[in-house]
Amino acid sequence: MSSSATSLLVEPFDAYLRRRARSAVAFTAGEAVTAAIALLRGCRGATGRFAGTRWWLRADGCPVAEEEEGGPDAIAATAETLERIATITDDDATRDMLTRARESVLTLPPREWDAVERRLFQHACPIPLVLGPLTPVAEAPPAPARQVTKGAPSRMLELVDADLADAVHEVLRDVRARWRSSPAVRFGALCTAGAVIVVTALLAWPTHDGSAASAPEPSVARAAGGSPSANAPSALAPSTGEQPVSVAPTVTPPSLPPDEAVSEPEQQRQASPSSPGEFVGTARDLFAEIDRCDGDAACVASYEEDSGFPREPLIAGADDADIHLVDDFGGVVVVRLSVDSTTQYVTLVRQEDRWLVRAVRAVADQPS
Repeated sequence: MSSSATSLLVEPFDAYLRRRARSAVAFTAGEAVTAAIALLRGCRGATGRFAGTRWWLRADGCPVAEEEEGGPDAIAATAETLERIATITDDDATRDMLTRARESVLTLPPREWDAVERRLFQHACPIPLVLGPLTPVAEAPPAPARQVTKGAPSRMLELVDADLADAVHEVLRDVRARWRSSPAVRFGALCTAGAVIVVTALLAWPTHDGSAASAPEPSVARAAGGSPSANAPSALAPSTGEQPVSVAPTVTPPSLPPDEAVSEPEQQRQASPSSPGEFVGTARDLFAEIDRCDGDAACVASYEEDSGFPREPLIAGADDADIHLVDDFGGVVVVRLSVDSTTQYVTLVRQEDRWLVRAVRAVADQPS
């Protein structure tokens, strides 16, 4: 295949991934390494050069970044594509490598991605992606209709336990034996059989807790908290003739003032954001506090993690910027700031119930 043929773009990469996800051909470790390496290198070259990025698939089975107006920036497009590939592979180790590569794209500058590439090469030897055929998996055939055997017991009898079922069958056999005796006997037998079936069905009908109806349980002494005693008798235990144990009076603890009713750990859990909107609000509040430092280096440092991660200055007016949550890694989140044509990726980390800035990385001004 000539070089001009191999550089031919065959289809958008996201369309290929959709076809691949619907097929029975999962990403192998070698294919995943090929795609991840191409995505990392392409993202490194596209960051700051493309106003919007879309990944395409070349004829040789390699993804390439192409500029697309209105598309996401290179970082966001690459992170999303890595996540989609991870969902298509059926190898846990490969899926973990892709997840770690995605985290590196979102939290580390491109110059530090070389270590990620080395780990990928050590994981598997890269091979070209399978381009086709990718036949969609046929839907599973519908479950065959349940065959009812002639003479089988009715559905109602399946709800009845073995002893009751034996009793019902005995009555039915007696009815069949006496059926031809006389009309009066026939009518009486029918009434008797119907009554037995109705009673046994009602007894076997499940209650709200999933168990069959039974006789009321004897009273059991309960502690003040409301939990039953460990030695509580079973509902099926034979009666001993003793007086039922009385229920201990419930003691209601004194109510606490509203500001003391919630324990400190629960207050901390409530303070921790959980939804994208809460994360965005937390980031905006943090950026506003940093802005109030008015350039004081010591003040700004008090809101930064003591680490070696690269930190560029936040863009002016970060608290009023367009902020989006990129991902939540559990105690570490990545948000994207956008002001005019400038974009920054900011990594926040939670330490001792405070959110601190771990890393700030700017995407160069996009061309207009």
